[in-house]
Amino acid sequence: MDEMEIDDLRNSKSSTEITNILRKFVKDNEKTFKFPELTKRFNRVLLWTTLFQHLQNDALVSTHALCLKALRILSRDQDDIENVLCERWVITLIDKSGLLEPMESAEKDPTLLVVPCKEVAIEAMKCLCNITFNSELARNVCVNTRIAHGLITRMKICKHIPYKKELMQYDMKLIFILTALIENIRLKFRHEDGAMHMINYLTEIYSESLQSSSDEASVSANSEDAPKHYLTDEDRVIVCELSKALFNLIILPNEDAPTTEKEKQQFTKLVSVLGKILTVQTSSKSNDLDLMNNIVNLLTSIHTLFYMSLTEEIGDKQKPDHIYEGRDMTSLVILLQFLKHQLTVSDERQNLYEKLSPILTVLNKCARVRVQRKFLRKAVLPHLRDVSKPPEQGDELRNHLCRLLTTPVTSVRDLVAEFLFVLCKEKVSRMVKYTGFGNAAGHLASRGLLAGGRGALYSSSSDSETEEYRRHAHALDPVVGCTRPPPADPFRGMTDEQKEYEAMKLVNLFDKMVTAGVVKPARVGEDGQLQAVEHVLQLREDLPKRTMS
Repeated sequence: MDEMEIDDLRNSKSSTEITNILRKFVKDNEKTFKFPELTKRFNRVLLWTTLFQHLQNDALVSTHALCLKALRILSRDQDDIENVLCERWVITLIDKSGLLEPMESAEKDPTLLVVPCKEVAIEAMKCLCNITFNSELARNVCVNTRIAHGLITRMKICKHIPYKKELMQYDMKLIFILTALIENIRLKFRHEDGAMHMINYLTEIYSESLQSSSDEASVSANSEDAPKHYLTDEDRVIVCELSKALFNLIILPNEDAPTTEKEKQQFTKLVSVLGKILTVQTSSKSNDLDLMNNIVNLLTSIHTLFYMSLTEEIGDKQKPDHIYEGRDMTSLVILLQFLKHQLTVSDERQNLYEKLSPILTVLNKCARVRVQRKFLRKAVLPHLRDVSKPPEQGDELRNHLCRLLTTPVTSVRDLVAEFLFVLCKEKVSRMVKYTGFGNAAGHLASRGLLAGGRGALYSSSSDSETEEYRRHAHALDPVVGCTRPPPADPFRGMTDEQKEYEAMKLVNLFDKMVTAGVVKPARVGEDGQLQAVEHVLQLREDLPKRTMS
């Protein structure tokens, strides 16, 4: 917008002229994020001031939606926003969004609810999302208002708002921004049980989508393509934004377990509804992945104590596709499918942690629940049949995970190793059987288990073997985890003198490397950790003691 247009906008009293100017600005700048031309001659301040003056003028109410659209576009630009904004303008936006109106009476009597104009309220919410994200001043103003209370109350009565889904998308986005950036707002939400109200709203969304899917199924009862459970795009966006906001509210320091009965009920309910939402369908594969990604991120912040609720007991009329020990394992199947997808799109080292860390963290927690561990073990580490290839070769989940045991991204490597180790009931011999000692050595060394052993928290059980595995077990090389053809004898055709000569060459080369500090000989100590030795011959001392348990 040039200086002439800004002057016309400032001086005009005609709503028609103002509308035409703003409509052109919005159309021309819908995808613009920077306005360097406004830095000249205080044009930025003049434009913002003019827009807010019109916004506060009741005689120009027909232009308010366009004023807010223009402000929404301008607020994308962080440049000089702190010097442009003032407290009064932020409160004006909160008022236009409907969050300053007292809504408590509407909880008892919906007829008392004052519903703001849809376009004005939604545009005001978009502006608030932008300015609270970009401006510290705006965030400080929010701390001193009742915006947190307004957002919570509107969430409770949103079913009485005609355009609740459009509004809730931006309510949840604003809650996420405020709770992520302002500790005092986060404390206010916790004090007013904001998390519990959000969980209740999440449950309502699921129930409504379930009812809608049931209605569709009854209409298209003869159609094989009728969806089992469908989530609309609007509901999906709300769930994703709500999940981000809930993450900020429920995450506990040092992964401490909740202590009060109220908190325990809250987390149990949350995990239960998240497990159900994991199984719903959306309009596209990319939307499915977006939904799963947000739910998985939220699950990472929840203590393992509540993960049993992911796989609830099956009712009399329920017939899920995946049943194990009387529980519905559909959510675990979805999580494994999501892991498989993340593994296929995470080839590059730079995004390996970002893509895999959340889902591996969640599966590690699932593996700590006995019935879920048993199901995951069958899915990830099925009984071995073909042992002719190394564990890291192939396209099964086990193969993908074994490849990551040697990745240079240590955080991902440790999560994968811990997951597989827990599935093996923390038993060294079982871990070596499924991954090969070479792949598992790093994790075993860090746990002090190079000499063998097992976790103490698991019941003893045998690892049943297939006939194919037993047939080739004698030829297995535990280091690589597969069978290898008999190697050619390197000493064939040599005399004893030639063999002795080659052996001494090898000793001398090894001695040079030790002397130069290239390698340092070590052995496994009593604690299972590697211990340096002073001389190579010390390695022979405990040679008869070494066993693999």
